Amino acid sequence: MDNFTYTILILVTVTLFLFIWQLRRRRKGSMRMKQDNTGYWRYHKDTIFEKQLAWNKKTKKTEQKKHKSEKQSVAVLNFAGDIKAKARKELAQLIDEVILNEEKLTEVVIIVDSPGGTVTGYGHAFAEIERLRNIDIQITVCIDAVAASGGYLMSLPAHKIIAAPFAVIGSIGVIAFIPNFRKLLLDWQINPRTFLAGKFKRTVTLTDDANAEEISHFQEQLEAIHRLFIGAVQKYRPQANMQFVETGDHWTARESIDLNLGLIDQIATSQDYLLQKNRNVDLVFIKQKHNVWESGINSLFASLVDNVSSRLFSFFFRNINF
Repeated sequence: MDNFTYTILILVTVTLFLFIWQLRRRRKGSMRMKQDNTGYWRYHKDTIFEKQLAWNKKTKKTEQKKHKSEKQSVAVLNFAGDIKAKARKELAQLIDEVILNEEKLTEVVIIVDSPGGTVTGYGHAFAEIERLRNIDIQITVCIDAVAASGGYLMSLPAHKIIAAPFAVIGSIGVIAFIPNFRKLLLDWQINPRTFLAGKFKRTVTLTDDANAEEISHFQEQLEAIHRLFIGAVQKYRPQANMQFVETGDHWTARESIDLNLGLIDQIATSQDYLLQKNRNVDLVFIKQKHNVWESGINSLFASLVDNVSSRLFSFFFRNINF
């Protein structure tokens, strides 16, 4: 066998190997739904199911068999929010898992911890929890520290809201912070100019003087977002005392109960609520794998840069927040 034939044979073999390997990758990628070892179907490959069996089961074996097909578990999700509500993407995937396993679940508990942030980010989180309202499952939101502004908005679709006594809730309002650097630039002999096509394409900016009409229009935009927030409260918390709660003020959970504001349903910590649930039903903690070293030092550095840039963005630039 000459060198040319030998080379062609190697190329054909390698090509065939790569073709078969690619087919297996595609086949593996298409088989996304997989049953976890806990008995739950997993849609996203990085989802983790951790099952905690009920600790006070006293039913007989015959009764256990009788109720085997009934919903017996409560799903538990966590949402730790920042100004951009970056955790909303993870929340959306966890909600996928809940929907996929809805026939095995009687309730989903979402532990929310967030002071709010961007309208778009928390509007998305709100819409994701609304998805759960379309299926036959009870939604409970637990607040241990804070669920204010956007954090409270995303909690609204829950059938029940539970909060610890000193947890901060409310802040049903909208805020925009826009510093203006025009005078500073002019002192440096820099004359900023913005050219627009469209009367209200850009109104209040960092570098231009806004006239009365532009300021009024920008305020109207904030009021429109505020009305959407108020509408969500009225839809899901019809018992809320809107005369007080729509002002943008915030309260501790205990204060809201004493003032009869209608913002929450019960005083309790998430741990106490879940412990009582776990007496007779299993808890299924659904979360995603997190490992900052998974992609090496670059992943850790990128997360640090993203955190710093988020803080700078929220402080220096136009940002409409709940």
